[in-house]
Amino acid sequence: MNKISLYGFNNLTKNLNFSLYKLHYLIDEQDLHDYNTYISKRFCADNLDTLLVKICHAIGGNVLNVAKQDYQPQGASVTLMISEEAQAESFSSQKNSLIAHLDKSHLCIHTYPEDAPKDGVAIFRVDIELSTCGVISPLKVLDYVIEEFQADVIDIDYRIRGMTRGKQGEKLFIDDKLNNISDYLSAKLKNSFNVESTNLIAHNLFHTKLCKNEIAINDYLFEYNRANLSTIQQSAIKIQLERELQQLFTNSA
Repeated sequence: MNKISLYGFNNLTKNLNFSLYKLHYLIDEQDLHDYNTYISKRFCADNLDTLLVKICHAIGGNVLNVAKQDYQPQGASVTLMISEEAQAESFSSQKNSLIAHLDKSHLCIHTYPEDAPKDGVAIFRVDIELSTCGVISPLKVLDYVIEEFQADVIDIDYRIRGMTRGKQGEKLFIDDKLNNISDYLSAKLKNSFNVESTNLIAHNLFHTKLCKNEIAINDYLFEYNRANLSTIQQSAIKIQLERELQQLFTNSA
């Protein structure tokens, strides 16, 4: 195994953790079959690998190594070890020598699809962890991750540990001004969610929870639309989904 040269070794570690929940309402056995097929294809390990690589590049990292696995009956995991501010010395030596800023930097994702929905509601959960050091910030990708999974409920933790040194040698225990994780969300996204934050700023611990403000039935029905359901059925489904979302929002942390 080739060794990688390190520079600017950093002990300041930033951990961003997501739990994202997406609900679907399944009306019959065909819906269940189509749902399982959709989840298996849309969120297979190869596609999650592509997603994590995009996240890695978006925060300014470079992929060093990838491990990925699909599971039966459903679910997948992918882990990326990444470098920060990576530079190749030359094209000819790129495969063998990489100058990198590397400490505990990695990205990983795990999916937990329900294959036995309760009362027609299937909950698809995704856990994502971004652990970085150095100058790059994982907070840049909040909007992208939430929109990519069309999440209904999101639980986010951000923790900063360790220290680095400034140019004059002073110790820095946090390298950016942060009051709320939600400050990094777009206005459009924040307007679509109920947002609650609980922070221990003195300890560099930040926690934010989001839940969809409004439910549009078509966003939860699989291969169905409003025309297939009576007004009474739509109302009953909406009430059920609202109850499920509120339970997740209240109890997910």
